[in-house]
Amino acid sequence: MDRKRTILLTNDDGFSASGINLLYNVLKDNYIITMVAPENEQSGVGHAFTFKKPLVVRKRFHDGENCGYSVSGTPSDCIKIAIGNILSKKPDLIVSGINNGNNTGIAGYYSGTVAAAREGAFWHIPSIAISLFEHSTHLFEAYADVSQKIIKRIMGDVIKSNPQSLKDRIFLNVNYPACHPKMCKGIRITKQSLSFYIDNYTPVKRDDCTIEYWLNSEIGEIEPSNEYDTYAIRNDFITITPLHIDATSKQSIELLADFIITIKSMI
Repeated sequence: MDRKRTILLTNDDGFSASGINLLYNVLKDNYIITMVAPENEQSGVGHAFTFKKPLVVRKRFHDGENCGYSVSGTPSDCIKIAIGNILSKKPDLIVSGINNGNNTGIAGYYSGTVAAAREGAFWHIPSIAISLFEHSTHLFEAYADVSQKIIKRIMGDVIKSNPQSLKDRIFLNVNYPACHPKMCKGIRITKQSLSFYIDNYTPVKRDDCTIEYWLNSEIGEIEPSNEYDTYAIRNDFITITPLHIDATSKQSIELLADFIITIKSMI
């Protein structure tokens, strides 16, 4: 009989957030779950980590039993401290989510949820980020069940049967639309959109020397194709986008060769 698989579960909405706790509840019977999540909400922190002050890790309890650990830092901190100090060995899978708000396109670079999965990829651990379209928290429970099914397939079909698909530091970014799973048009393996949010700041004067600025954002140009995650999720598709941490523009290496020669002649 196969051993029970292990999952490290985290998020950026905080240890007490609904999304992560619903996901914990649907996974705990089939997997060994260790939940290590930020003590407080860390939305939008990207891949920030703590290094100029200590991390405070607290055991958390439910009905008298240890249910995980809260960390006084970021999602990336949670992965680092879990692998380095809390767990006795690397987990079979890292799951970050379910996040309150989608993380498609360039928004993924700002996301603490996606950063936690990216951190897992740094450590060569299969990792997935899971997010739900904004203002759709009433769908958390339904999509926790969908997440369980996706994770089951990843554990079996990907990690066990085809491990190469998540090697070389590839991680998955899963996003759910604003409709009930039964109303979804399907699941698409998508490309990362290059769409991003156009930021505007509304000033609110506090006194003669101080002005508060409140951020208001709206989505910018979107590729008009369901091949891309931002467009597909807005058309009621569940999207799964494989991402890679290697951001090198390989085609530019040869194109810049003459530039290097020119620079050398100037030194």
